[in-house]
Amino acid sequence: MKGRKLLTGFIGAIQEAIGVLTIAFCYVLYYNLFDVLNWLNIAAEHVAFYMLILSVFGFVSMVSGFFLIHELLE
Repeated sequence: MKGRKLLTGFIGAIQEAIGVLTIAFCYVLYYNLFDVLNWLNIAAEHVAFYMLILSVFGFVSMVSGFFLIHELLE
């Protein structure tokens, strides 16, 4: 049972990291750092849609990871 809790905590930490990286990429996309819009061939008028999708995915991933880590600490 202890191994399962550790695996749950590890998966939670990975989900937290994915959520944070997704939100960070969202900001990079919005401010067009490193000329990301040209690299990914994204039109400027579609940036708001991609930001919405990435923000929702990042937020859900972070919340899910938080709950998994919270389960480890109980």
